[in-house]
Amino acid sequence: MSPKKAREIQLFNWLEQQIEPMPSASLEIKLISGDASFRRYYRVKHQNQSYIAVDAPPETEDNALFVHLSEQLNQADIPVSKVLAADLKLGFMLQQDNGDVHLADIINPDNAKQAYTQLWPVIAKFQHCHQNSQIELPAYAPEFVKTELEIFSTWFIQQGLNYSLSSAEQELLARSYQILTDNFSQQPQVAVHRDFHCRNIMLNQGLLEQPILIDFQGALIGPASYDLVSLLKDCYLVWSNALVDQLSDNFRQAYYPHVDENTWQTWFDLTGLQRHIKCAGIFVRLAMRDNKPAYLNYLSNVIQYIKSTIVKYPELAEFAYWFEHKIYPVYQTKVQSNLLGTNISSVKG
Repeated sequence: MSPKKAREIQLFNWLEQQIEPMPSASLEIKLISGDASFRRYYRVKHQNQSYIAVDAPPETEDNALFVHLSEQLNQADIPVSKVLAADLKLGFMLQQDNGDVHLADIINPDNAKQAYTQLWPVIAKFQHCHQNSQIELPAYAPEFVKTELEIFSTWFIQQGLNYSLSSAEQELLARSYQILTDNFSQQPQVAVHRDFHCRNIMLNQGLLEQPILIDFQGALIGPASYDLVSLLKDCYLVWSNALVDQLSDNFRQAYYPHVDENTWQTWFDLTGLQRHIKCAGIFVRLAMRDNKPAYLNYLSNVIQYIKSTIVKYPELAEFAYWFEHKIYPVYQTKVQSNLLGTNISSVKG
């Protein structure tokens, strides 16, 4: 029996005891998804009730934090998925079933402005959740910001493109990363979800008015524009620059009117750049290391976000020239030759 199958049986046996002690044959259990982590999700049906079971291996997932945040955020009237039962040692959780509809499933050009605007109060409330004495979040420390950026250097550049960085190029990246790191610290520091995008916002009964946040266990204290840019410059969903900038400024006017428009735009753009540089590395790593090549379908979105931002800021001119003339041509060649991320089994670590 494979380790995956053995763990699945262990989960099913645990579920029998949580829902109602009886043979598991009376439960209808179906795998519904994995995600970008090592978690696996199952829909469990019993009589007229439906639940979500989560296999979250304790060696890779901080389940205690997830359970604690779920409880505290719900108490703070922030709509996040509820944990009904958990075994932290085994890494199993039973959660409420929020249905199958994500924001990604219903958003379109006609309702985008309405949908995003309705999420402003959710972002604002989340930003202040750490004022609850029971919610202690670590800081988005400069060292961690740079660690995320190094995923780009290691996985997108070196592993994905098979491109060797010279000493001069490494120094260029270090200078560019410092600009982005400084941008984080210049903003008001608030609680940030860190993955506030269309696939992590579920809609109870498919209603825009009833969003439910998932995948919130990575929350940190970080820059005020972070969750907004995650939402509006979504890796999985691309809108016009005009709409994105308009919605971003609408949020600024509503919640940060003391910040001038140009300052906010810089914060927003450079925060998004850090996120997209990181995601370029993460998507390649997911394909090459974790055998999840589907994420490469969205890599072009991330690359275009990077290209459109770096040309706007003189302090990034050196990075922009390097990316456009050295890196982007190699990337295009890899894509056109269907080589990016195909050598999955050969990369470890």
